[in-house]
Amino acid sequence: MKNEIYIVTAYRWGNRSAHSYNLGVFQNKHKAQQVADSHCEYRGGKYACVVDECNPNQFDNNSDEYTKEIYRAKSVRY
Repeated sequence: MKNEIYIVTAYRWGNRSAHSYNLGVFQNKHKAQQVADSHCEYRGGKYACVVDECNPNQFDNNSDEYTKEIYRAKSVRY
């Protein structure tokens, strides 16, 4: 059974080290992608909106791969 969730985050100019904020968490990948596209357009391309996939209630301190980027609505500068 698949139980992935999708986290949508907006990153200023697409930079993960710059200003960012979460837009939401979704159970449906396509809905998450629609939100990413819509918000990227709403912000005039100043923010790249990323969809990360993860499995809820799973974490390993010895792993850097607890989320995986699966989609990116690109900003005009990235």
